[in-house]
Amino acid sequence: MEGYADGVTGDVGVRRDDAVHLNLRSTLHHVPDREAQRSTSKTARVAHIVLALKLGGLERMVLRLLERTDRRRFTLSVCALDEPGELACQLSKLRVPLTVFGRKPGIDFELAFRLAMWMERERIDLIHTHNAGPHFYGALAAGLVRLWRRRGPRILHTKHGVGMSTSTWQPRLNHFSSWLSDRVVAVSSEMHEFALTADRVEPSKLITVLNGVDPYEFSPGGNRKSARMRLGVPQGGMHVGCVARLSPVKDHATMIEAFARLKAKRPDVHLTLVGDGSTRAELVRKVAWLGLDQAVTFAGSRLDIPEILPAFDVFALSSLTEGASLTLMEAAAAGLPIVATRVGGNSEIVEEQKSGILVPPRDPDAFSAALYEVLSRPNRERMGIAGRTRVLERFSIDGMAQAYQSLYAELLAL
Repeated sequence: MEGYADGVTGDVGVRRDDAVHLNLRSTLHHVPDREAQRSTSKTARVAHIVLALKLGGLERMVLRLLERTDRRRFTLSVCALDEPGELACQLSKLRVPLTVFGRKPGIDFELAFRLAMWMERERIDLIHTHNAGPHFYGALAAGLVRLWRRRGPRILHTKHGVGMSTSTWQPRLNHFSSWLSDRVVAVSSEMHEFALTADRVEPSKLITVLNGVDPYEFSPGGNRKSARMRLGVPQGGMHVGCVARLSPVKDHATMIEAFARLKAKRPDVHLTLVGDGSTRAELVRKVAWLGLDQAVTFAGSRLDIPEILPAFDVFALSSLTEGASLTLMEAAAAGLPIVATRVGGNSEIVEEQKSGILVPPRDPDAFSAALYEVLSRPNRERMGIAGRTRVLERFSIDGMAQAYQSLYAELLAL
């Protein structure tokens, strides 16, 4: 994006000759500048590097970690390589400064130099990167700083997922980035194994830190009538809900096909898809072709997820890959039984036949059968209780935040 200056910060600093950037400026005018959070001699400067703070699990995890990081020990900042994103406005209340770089298409080596100069100028002590692109550019930039002054930022990377890239060079880039890094965090056992085998991360550098959610933000017993009114869906019948961006990796097409089979058995069911993305138009056409226009609601991107989850009787996720799905954890914390694909860390969140049912990916028959089974169970609420209990036991947001802060302290010898 050409409208951004070299590492613009604070007010986003966009040029006024671009209407899109003017909109971003007006959205983010409350994001504090770098003076708003000047570190003291007793705090270490930690920078989170992301592509953008869009509506997604990774991005919400970063915000939750920022919220729970001890400011007496760490001075925080966020660097977005592409654009601010819809959630960037939440940095204002956290008083965390934002720096935006306009990454160019392809491999942008100039970006690595700009990042390195920014790290040097801001005296960053540790970078925490999230997923492959930020990992590559962040690690390369920190490596350049180390070359310049023989001491540079420590590098911590969190591997949130595996993506769907089929390129032969992506694993090599991941390996190179990991070689430069001090620690690599996997968010599930599946991601841990993938990092060892596909990315060839050194075992001594690799650890697992499970994602977490706030069980008090997502809890059972919400107002179902109010939630369905919010979504504009029918008050009666059984409702299947999904919260996920509309992208190929989430494979909503399989879910819609499964729902069509389910509706043939249970005419009272309704499907609500919360989220937006690149596959929306294609999915809308598929729904129309299947004659499901009145039975499927596209609710778009929303920020009121805790308030709308009570609208659903079962939560569904048809992803082809996952790391450790925050949306599954949130649904479980809200006491919803789950039907999801057996991929990534889903099996660590959903206990088979206890809190939900897991099915193979790209199998609409199995997905439909699992939805029908869950909706037909008289003890469906027990599955929801079991799911919430597992979240309380294993997926604590405070435990996650403490684990990362301990890593920061270890790497910085605090």
